[in-house]
Amino acid sequence: MAYTLAGERQPSIGLADYLDHIQATVDTGDTDSVLGSADALRALSSDPDLLVDHLNRELADLASWQNGNPYMGPALLLGRGDSFTVRANIWLPPTGMQLQQEQSLHSYELPHDHPFSFLTVGHLGPGYATTIWEYDPHQVTGQVDERVELRLLEHTELPPGKVMFYRASRDIHTQHHPPALSVSLNLLIHHRDNPYAEQRFFDTDRQRLTRSTPSSTARSHQILCDLAGHLGDQRTAPLLEHLTTTHPAPAVRAGALDNVVRILGPAAEPALRQAADDPHPVVHTPARNTLNGRTGHTAHE
Repeated sequence: MAYTLAGERQPSIGLADYLDHIQATVDTGDTDSVLGSADALRALSSDPDLLVDHLNRELADLASWQNGNPYMGPALLLGRGDSFTVRANIWLPPTGMQLQQEQSLHSYELPHDHPFSFLTVGHLGPGYATTIWEYDPHQVTGQVDERVELRLLEHTELPPGKVMFYRASRDIHTQHHPPALSVSLNLLIHHRDNPYAEQRFFDTDRQRLTRSTPSSTARSHQILCDLAGHLGDQRTAPLLEHLTTTHPAPAVRAGALDNVVRILGPAAEPALRQAADDPHPVVHTPARNTLNGRTGHTAHE
């Protein structure tokens, strides 16, 4: 389950020292090593000048304001290393904007997992409340409205100094509005083992998957396949066809197949028949449907 890591408030350390410490002493591929750095994150959160110092530096050089920040919503990129990122998340109480817009911006009341593991600590304010579930990602194919067995773990909060660890593609959480402006700090572990892991969103009442978002790497490969399908020639089709059977991300295999069909038309039938045996429904379902439409009978009869 998601861990709450016991400990006392630590003497503060600055951001530069924290980044150096993580880079030099933490093996981000080893969960125990990451967990062992909880006190360092707690010490960073004890620095009362952390955010104002960072914002002042950014204000002095607006041209570099949050360059390279890939995160949506009110999240500040504080620093990064070879295999980790440090950010601050700002959590606002209800602001009066339309509920749906506010929930989307802050991910309130939106149960989701993350394709990376991370440590988080309460930094400022009372902190948000959160509800946490877990699931087995190996039992999920990623289809919209797929049933997912969820196990409720706890309702908890993230006050200043409390450190928690969330496991990649296993822990689901939803944040609830804090009573006042709050800030949490995150140590995000880059998912080196699976850069194609999706982020998933859930309806926890119905225990259903509502949608999956491809990783940035997978999405960029999908875009490349689409460009190749529109701009490529006969030399392009074999390259795309190779991806339909070898790429680790089902969404990319499906995208490559779409563009093989775009280039080859009826001559894509061998690729479609091969894709019809793909283990993932996002690939084999459209392939079988296309074949059924062409032949007038059910594939795999």
